Amino acid sequence: MHIISSDIAARRASMGDYDEALLAFNLLDRTVQESPEGKEIASALAIGKRSRMGAKVPDFIQNDPEGRPVNFAGFRGKYVFIDFWSSSCAPCRAENPNILKAYNKYKDKNFTVLGVSLDDNIELWKNAIKEDKMPWTMVSDLKGLKNEVSSYFGIFGIPRSLLIDTEVKIIAKDLRGDELKQKLDELFSSN
Repeated sequence: MHIISSDIAARRASMGDYDEALLAFNLLDRTVQESPEGKEIASALAIGKRSRMGAKVPDFIQNDPEGRPVNFAGFRGKYVFIDFWSSSCAPCRAENPNILKAYNKYKDKNFTVLGVSLDDNIELWKNAIKEDKMPWTMVSDLKGLKNEVSSYFGIFGIPRSLLIDTEVKIIAKDLRGDELKQKLDELFSSN
């Protein structure tokens, strides 16, 4: 007999460990699963499932800084580094030179970057893009921390990232600095 508390399942779900959280949740008594706390855990699991390794990224549309719609479907067949950031996020801005190096090194090898901004002020967003010299595609719905794409993946703290393969599956998360460089070197050394 397995005894597990909803607290353990909730902790695992909040830490983003989908497989362990699901296992813990499934061991809970049905009455606990159907309680308000259990429903919160189930909701966290649903979000965790969307951003687990191997999950497919669904198509979405958000506008670029000029107000033109950009459809994620247009990135199919490429490796895409989805960077969740904002103009007011100092750690995000500090990471931009690393992303720029990776972009410049691999942009001709079926790799690109898609910046998803959690800004709510278009002028601050545009200024940050210009100041940090970011040439890749940028999108935002200008809803700040309630950005629909970041909310779908349960991303509310930034910087965060997803690396997507040519079949739009998540193959890495939250790569920064040397980790990003190493992962891309590994991916493209075999190509």
